[in-house]
Amino acid sequence: MNVTDNLKFLSENIYKLRKENGLTQEELAEKLNISFQAVSKWENGQTAPDIMLLPLLSQIFKVSIDSLFSEKPEPALESVPEVNWEDDDKIRGIVYKGKKILEVQEDLSKFTFTIIGNALDVFSNCNVNCTNVNGNINAGNNVDCGDIEGNINAGNNIDCNNVNGTAAAGNNIDCDIINGNAIAGNIINN
Repeated sequence: MNVTDNLKFLSENIYKLRKENGLTQEELAEKLNISFQAVSKWENGQTAPDIMLLPLLSQIFKVSIDSLFSEKPEPALESVPEVNWEDDDKIRGIVYKGKKILEVQEDLSKFTFTIIGNALDVFSNCNVNCTNVNGNINAGNNVDCGDIEGNINAGNNIDCNNVNGTAAAGNNIDCDIINGNAIAGNIINN
């Protein structure tokens, strides 16, 4: 794709997206604080918007800036959904597939939430791979970590060094030392 194609797509997209959003040239121009003649020239391919206006156009049309220059504009990613947990320094992993948050009941076993460095508490619906955790781990699938100061709960397997609290797994536990109780659906090695 060359510059001419990109500018052609930009003019076509401004026209198409303006219409899809139910805006007249005058209404779009008012939102951008420019003249409606400028919008008309953009749509006719005579000129292009000033680079400073691209973020505003992106916001108005709810598409990415890159998408304004493509054959098929894509909706911009929505902001991360508001959550109702405390701002408590705990690490939580959310897995997206494209632009959709994967739900707990979907197969998250193929995803791994990797933490480099130490963490306080970790909550994830998928696999967790980390060094040391100074608090608790709650994972929907496998956990592969170093030392855990608190409790660890995994939907499938646990493979770690030392657990200072309780270890509970839906399948196997393989840890060097578990100072609390160990509960597993299958084999416990420690």
